[in-house]
Amino acid sequence: MPDSTFDYTHARSTAARLIAKFGTPGTIRRQARSGPAYDPIVITTDYPCTIVVLDYEDRKVDGTLVRRTDKMIYLAAENLAITPTEADTVLAGEAFSIVSIRPLSPAGVTVFYEIQGRN
Repeated sequence: MPDSTFDYTHARSTAARLIAKFGTPGTIRRQARSGPAYDPIVITTDYPCTIVVLDYEDRKVDGTLVRRTDKMIYLAAENLAITPTEADTVLAGEAFSIVSIRPLSPAGVTVFYEIQGRN
């Protein structure tokens, strides 16, 4: 159980600083549809973010749930304008669809997101 007296906002700032130091600027792309279903209007909005893109360890690659080309993406939560969803896309030199998102959120404070990205 998380310690309710610990300042997790400081941990979020530390995570953001480390991701910025070792990572790169990226983008979360979100598409929203409006209008009638037979002729929808698609609006694309890009949200800047800071990310680290890593390969999965060989022992985690099973070929089904985690493929060899999948990437583990750490996304800083600090100053992020949106909460990422599996419908979004991560842009980091190339586009990654989001397979899964796991926020690290002790005591309700999201420190960072671990995203499984697939291209």
